Amino acid sequence: MAQVDSSGIVPLDSRVKTGQLENGIEYYIQYNPKPESKLELRLAIKAGSMQEKENQLGLAHFVEHMAFNGSEHFEKNELISYLQSIGVAFGSDLNAYTSFDETVYMLPIPTDDEEKLNSGFQVMRDWAGGLLFEAEEIEAERGVVVEEWRTGQGVDQRMRDAYLPVLLHDSRYAERLPIGDMDIIRNAEENVIREFYEDWYRPDLMAIVAVGDVAPEKVEQLIIDYFTGLENPDQAPERSYHKVPEHEENFVKIITDEEAPGIQVQLYYKHQPEPSLTYQDYRNRVLRTMFGGMLTQRLDEIRQKADAPFIFAGARYGSLVKGLEFFTTSGVVGPGKAKAGLQSFLEENQRIVQHGFTESELERVKRSLLNSAERSFKEMDKAESRSLVGRYVSHFLNQSFTEGPKQRHEIYQEMIPQITIQEVNELAQQLIRNDNTVVIITAPEKDRDSLPEESELLALLEKAQEIETEPYQEKELREELLLSLPEPGKLETIDTLASVELVTVLLENGLKVHFKPTDYKNDEILFTGTSEGGTSLYPEEDHYSAAYAGTAVNVMGIGDFSPSDLRKVLAGKNVQVTPNIGSYTENISGATSPRDFELALQLMHLYFSEPRMDMDLWEVFLTNQKNQLESAAVNPDFQFNKRVNEIISNGNPRGMGVYSPEQLEAIDVARSLEIYRERFGNIADFEFLFTGNIDLETAIPLIERYLGSLPGNLLEEPEKFNDLGIRPPRDQRELVRVGVDDKSQVILYFNGETPYDLEKSQQFSYLGEILTIKLIETLREEIGGVYGVSARGALSRVPEERFSFTITFPCGPDAVQELTDAVWEEIKKIQEHGPEAEDLEKVRETKRISLEENLKRNGFWHGQLSSAISGDLPLDTVLGAPDRVLGVTGEQVQAVAQEFLQKPNLLQIIRYPKGYEE
Repeated sequence: MAQVDSSGIVPLDSRVKTGQLENGIEYYIQYNPKPESKLELRLAIKAGSMQEKENQLGLAHFVEHMAFNGSEHFEKNELISYLQSIGVAFGSDLNAYTSFDETVYMLPIPTDDEEKLNSGFQVMRDWAGGLLFEAEEIEAERGVVVEEWRTGQGVDQRMRDAYLPVLLHDSRYAERLPIGDMDIIRNAEENVIREFYEDWYRPDLMAIVAVGDVAPEKVEQLIIDYFTGLENPDQAPERSYHKVPEHEENFVKIITDEEAPGIQVQLYYKHQPEPSLTYQDYRNRVLRTMFGGMLTQRLDEIRQKADAPFIFAGARYGSLVKGLEFFTTSGVVGPGKAKAGLQSFLEENQRIVQHGFTESELERVKRSLLNSAERSFKEMDKAESRSLVGRYVSHFLNQSFTEGPKQRHEIYQEMIPQITIQEVNELAQQLIRNDNTVVIITAPEKDRDSLPEESELLALLEKAQEIETEPYQEKELREELLLSLPEPGKLETIDTLASVELVTVLLENGLKVHFKPTDYKNDEILFTGTSEGGTSLYPEEDHYSAAYAGTAVNVMGIGDFSPSDLRKVLAGKNVQVTPNIGSYTENISGATSPRDFELALQLMHLYFSEPRMDMDLWEVFLTNQKNQLESAAVNPDFQFNKRVNEIISNGNPRGMGVYSPEQLEAIDVARSLEIYRERFGNIADFEFLFTGNIDLETAIPLIERYLGSLPGNLLEEPEKFNDLGIRPPRDQRELVRVGVDDKSQVILYFNGETPYDLEKSQQFSYLGEILTIKLIETLREEIGGVYGVSARGALSRVPEERFSFTITFPCGPDAVQELTDAVWEEIKKIQEHGPEAEDLEKVRETKRISLEENLKRNGFWHGQLSSAISGDLPLDTVLGAPDRVLGVTGEQVQAVAQEFLQKPNLLQIIRYPKGYEE
């Protein structure tokens, strides 16, 4: 790449076509063939809650809701119903959001015929200028927005409302949270709602973004055809942008709440937004990213020390709202350590100001960034449209950099090697300020007495410059994971299952390895090795030690490397390897790239052969876990989840998670390591699957060396798990009263024994999706009693063959019975009459599109083949997926509903606020 002019403009991705209509609408178009026959559409509007008048608080968000409730070409419910019929799911595909300065609508459209494509643009056109705001629909939607607000109520909202006015001091942002004022939502007149739409939904504030499998010229013509007719209002209000003013004084805010789940310390150095235009601006962004990454690595080392002042912490440069950027150091601390935590953050920041970072720290972060850019470049022809479209939305709304992967790779290759430690260290003087700084501490009310006074923390801030520090000292690490390479084992057999292009090898030590080579990604290999047994093979007195065995190794490290050491050695490498021991299996899984395949296998070799004992790291982990559990105990969500876990596990301690510090005391880490070695000591028990861009000529010899060299012993009877007897109760109703907020949650959990059957599994899935459609129509659109509701069902094989089907929704306490009755009405309709034909076809079309896309994804193949391996099913079972997925009939769905959704199978759990009586 030729050397760039630092004052030159960083161009947009060369693959994108941009333009602007005469009325002001901008557009971004990119051809991208993955997935096939799909176009990702976005309508971005430079207007949000910041544009609301005092009598409109919340109406920007309300208007967004009304976009799905009737327009010039789509009557109420017709829009969602039509889109579902062409395979676009409400929520996961079709969605929108409103923020302070913007509103964005998201619509993926199938492009396999002209009508669908044209309809997609008609929908976008109606959103932009054709909403109806019918009085009846406005009234119906008020309840939905109130329920969305109710869902967001709680300790996080209360603390946020307390600290945002401090963090956003003296700015309009603090008074314009997008959810708004519920009194206005409940009572706003139709003309006031319509006024916001007419003022701000206008062409000169809009952009259309289209990325997908359609020729750009065709997309451009569609934009011209559908959007040229939109006009800007004659008396349009000015679109002004608001700043967050700077303040010479520093602020400290301590907030306590009875339900706060722990103590969090946040240190913000506030900054005016940086431009994103030139190569110098780009370099400045890279420097800030490096700075945050290097400080985070230091904080990660500190947290692993005995009596560390915080449980975990990190640093980054970021943006809170359009008018404010910040450099922050933040983390979670234990009881009594709020002041020490802040002192530590200030000290580490001053250490950088006074002594800077080291060359080795800079080299690691350079490697990571260069690797990230290289991976994006390698995958640029395999990237899916959904991962690309947001970049152009962000460019329109925030003028963010939107260079392409090829450009980024070239810029990084030239720019990053030239970055010096001196210029990174000089950045400390800019980022770490003495003014315009805010400290926010949130904590449980029970810890109030152990918290410092705000004046104490303010004094720490004022004297931060006086802190004297020593330079950071870093131990030297070798780059090689293994001091000597193991002698390879021998390959015994190699077989190919041509129908699914699966290659299976058997090694002399008894290990079986399957390879599924694909070209879906250029730089991705997924892997899983699984063995039966898990914690079920150990007596109850060993339960916690067994359950934490995998965690212990992840905490203490492998070979000569602590976890922190490993992160340094692996900087810039594409390797993730994680061992785990569950109730009925143990496994090791992760992902890598062709370049780092050998490194991943070396890591796996160490995880199997050299788990590391480090009592200091274990004690730090244990102390932190105890502190977090103790702090979380006051949080109502934690309390509710704990109780639900107890109920579903039917009181069996082997099925319940860890919710108290006392349970952690039962862990004997030496026994944990012993159990780990037992579970991972015989490689012949494991069966591995590798999926992705695998070169077998390279891969098999490496498998022989690193996995084939591990000890293995083929047993006459393969090891099986023990059934722990954990079964959810049925025909039972449980009430859980937690929290002070006026909100409830309903869980209808049907379960019981049934033979496992692949076809029936799909029927359960259909029933869940069909019932979700009906419950959204009834509970949300007709009654206005919920914001969201879901229904899903599945079959399982371990520890026995069973079914489960769950319906869940949040709501107001007074609406629980009415909404539950409405759920039963919808269930009965399906049981008595079967699903409506159009709903069945909606689900079938959604699943057809999803399957076509999934068949070209590594994750899908890896999951399907893994399930076949662990379930002892034919390895070509996946080939029957199209017939199973598309062959479900209404009669089958009806039969599943009749047989399984019966009250004797039901466990009903209802959450109420404390003190609420039905």
